Amino acid sequence: MKLVRWFIGIAGGVLVGVWFALLSLSRAPILQHKLVEALNDKLDAEVELQNFTVKAFPLLRIHGDGLKLRLKGQTNPSPFIEIRHFEVTGGVLGLLHRQRRFTSVELEGLRITIPPRTRDDREVGNKAGTTVAGPVLIDLLTSKDAELIIVPKNPLKSPKIFAIHDLKLESVGFDRAMPFVATLTNAIPKGEIATKGTFGPWVKGDPGRTPLDGHYNFDHADLNTIKGIAGILQSVGEFSGHLEEIDVKGTTSTPDFSIDVGGTPVPLATTFHAVVDGTNGNTYLKQVDGKLGETAISAAGSIDSEPGVKGRTVKLDVKIIDGRIQDVLTLAVRAKKPVMVGQIALQAMLLLPPGEPKVIDRLQLDGRFALEQTQFSDPAVQEKLAELSRRAQGKKPDEKIGRIASNMHVPGAEIVLAGVYGMRSETLEFAGTVSMEAPISKAAGGGIKGFFLKAVDPIFRKKGKGAVIPITIKGPREQPKFAVIWGKVFK
Repeated sequence: MKLVRWFIGIAGGVLVGVWFALLSLSRAPILQHKLVEALNDKLDAEVELQNFTVKAFPLLRIHGDGLKLRLKGQTNPSPFIEIRHFEVTGGVLGLLHRQRRFTSVELEGLRITIPPRTRDDREVGNKAGTTVAGPVLIDLLTSKDAELIIVPKNPLKSPKIFAIHDLKLESVGFDRAMPFVATLTNAIPKGEIATKGTFGPWVKGDPGRTPLDGHYNFDHADLNTIKGIAGILQSVGEFSGHLEEIDVKGTTSTPDFSIDVGGTPVPLATTFHAVVDGTNGNTYLKQVDGKLGETAISAAGSIDSEPGVKGRTVKLDVKIIDGRIQDVLTLAVRAKKPVMVGQIALQAMLLLPPGEPKVIDRLQLDGRFALEQTQFSDPAVQEKLAELSRRAQGKKPDEKIGRIASNMHVPGAEIVLAGVYGMRSETLEFAGTVSMEAPISKAAGGGIKGFFLKAVDPIFRKKGKGAVIPITIKGPREQPKFAVIWGKVFK
C-alpha cells in the first residue's frame, strides 16, 4: 500500500507538470501577443519580435530574440530599444496571473538610442503624469554590456555613446520609480562611473523626460583624453531631474592637474553645481568653487556646442580674490620654481573654443589682475631691480633703498610696460617707460659722468619727474636684456 501511494503521488505530480507544460506551450502565442500589445501601449512604440518560446520545466522560462521598439513617429533610423536576446524567469502562478509578475529578466545586447526631441515631444512630456503607483511586473532586471546612445540634434555631430557594463533594475513597472544600480564607461574624460538611484515613472511619448535621481562615483577619470589638459580626476556627487535637464552637485579632486603649456602639475579640487543636458552633453556651470594649490578660484559659465562646430566651447567667468601668483605661474610657466611669489587678484572672462591646436594657442582671456606683496624669485632679477631703484632715487651704492616687493612698485621709480610673453618660447618682448624721481645725472651715480650728463637732464625731464626714459625688455625669461629706446629719447 505504501508503494502504491508513492506511485500515485509521483504519477499525479508528473500529470500536473505535463498539464502545466502543455498549458504554457499552448499559451506562448498568446503571451507573445500580450507582450507586444503591452509594449505598444505602455511605451507608445511599434514592436518587432523575431522569436518567442516558453519552457515550463524545470523552471518556467520565456526566451526571446530580436526585440526592437520604435517610438511612434520617430524619424531616427535606429530603434529606440534593441535587445538581441532576453530570458524571463518566474513561477507558474506568475504566468497565469492577470498582471503576469515575473521573478527576473536577463537581457543580452541591450541598446538604447535616445533621439533628439521635437516640439511634439515637449508637449507630450509636459502633459505626462508622474505617479509612482502601479504594479510590479518584474522583481529584478539585469543587463550586461549594454549601450546608451544619445543622438544630437545636429546631424553632422557624432552620437554620444555610453558603455553600460552592469545594470540592475528592481521592482520594474511602467508607473513607478524603479531602483537601479549601474556601472558605465564615460568616453570624455575616460573613466568608470558607478551610480545608484531611481528611474521612472516612464513618460510615454517622450522617454527623455523620464525622471531620475541618485548619486555617482566617477573614479580614475583620465583628463588626458581632453585635448590640452592632463591629470587623474575623481568625482563624487548626486543628481536629480530628467535626461534633458539633470541637476548635478558634487566635488572633484585632481592631485596632478596640468595643461599642455608645459608647467608643473598642481593639485586642483572643486565643489560644483551644474545642470547637464543629457541629450546633447551641454553643461551649464551654476557655481564652481575651486582651489588650485593654495589659491581659491570661483567660476561660472558653460561648456556647450555651437551649430556647425565640432567640439565644445568653454566660457567661464573666473574670479580670484586673494590668491598666490606662484600657484598660477607653476601651472602655466615651465620652470623649476615660480618666476614670482606674492598675492594676486583677478577677474576675467575665459574663452576656450574647440579645435586641433593646443590649449595655449586657443585660450583667450579678457580681464584685469592686480599683484600685491610680490617679488621675483630669481636673485639676479631682484638685484637688477635694486640697482634700478637706487639709481632712480639718486642714491649711492651703500645707501638703503627700501623693500622691492610691494604692489610691484620699485622705490623711486614707476614702470609702465606693455608687450608679449611667449608661453611656449618663454621669451619677453616689452616696451614702456621708467619714470624716476632723480634726474639722469644723479641716476648715473654722480661724479664726472654725472657732471657731464647734467646737460641732458632737460631732455629726459617730463611731467614733474626727474627723468622719463623709454625702455625695452627683450630676450629669454632667464636672461632678459634691458635697453633704452634712443630714437624716442631724441624725438
